[in-house]
Amino acid sequence: MPLDHATSPMPSAEGGIVGLARGFAEQEGCNPTPLPGVIIYRMDETMPRTPVMYDPCALIVAQGAKRGYLGDQVLEYNASSYLVTSVPMPIECEILEASPERPFLAVKLPIDPVMIGELQLSIDDGKVPESGIPRGMAASPLTQDLIDATERLLITFERPMDCRILGPGILREIFYRVLLSEQGFALKAAARRKGQFHKIAGVLRAIHENCREPLDTAAMARMAGMSKSALHESFRAVTSMSPLQYIKTVRLHEARLMMQSSGVKASAAAYRVGYASASQFTREYKRLFGAPPSLDIKRNNAGLGGV
Repeated sequence: MPLDHATSPMPSAEGGIVGLARGFAEQEGCNPTPLPGVIIYRMDETMPRTPVMYDPCALIVAQGAKRGYLGDQVLEYNASSYLVTSVPMPIECEILEASPERPFLAVKLPIDPVMIGELQLSIDDGKVPESGIPRGMAASPLTQDLIDATERLLITFERPMDCRILGPGILREIFYRVLLSEQGFALKAAARRKGQFHKIAGVLRAIHENCREPLDTAAMARMAGMSKSALHESFRAVTSMSPLQYIKTVRLHEARLMMQSSGVKASAAAYRVGYASASQFTREYKRLFGAPPSLDIKRNNAGLGGV
């Protein structure tokens, strides 16, 4: 058995994708591409365990390695595996392999719920689990089909017309491949207009759209059409945290982004995300990010892109 494994290595994104990705990632952090929403992320050094917020996306690593921590789950994603986030997820992650000579490079592909729904209707294989709720984030082995499609997508970035006309179709192909993979269950469950996962996904969207407004467990349960105990159970199954923990984390990430991108002071950011007490905000911010707001923003020049 070991001999078979040695002669049949796992597919790896390293190769053509690395050169293409590096060509578009001229600086550290998030580099936009000609295709709206697609980002190439680059880091030239390792990064300690840090809280970040992931939007729904697929993340294909071209070079380097990253590890994510979601509750008791540890996720490894590198040039042989990719990450799928089907709902907005707070997570702690660290970059394990990166250097100026071999930077960490990853392609972030945004999930369009409409496109996923259309693909699901076309596939309609009925393979959504009847019992159990998939987690909102998972890592999966990278297939050669996904590597080839991602490379073709990056090639279109070199020609504006190819990107405009062919790019969306290749992005659709990539998510078709993801839906057929073992990580497609969560995307299918989110797209289907029934089931516990879809209900929790709706609550998560409402939290992000109205994170500054008071939202208690009873209101979320009514929104989902669940009892409070069922909401807690399903919410924790998807996000690995309680509803109130999730809301607090989303608010703190929103405030952090506000301070970094718009220069808003901590007291104003605290008020805007729903905190009545600036001291409580500072205390909870330090607990999550490891430093008070002023120090954290000074030392954090990159890494808020959710990758």
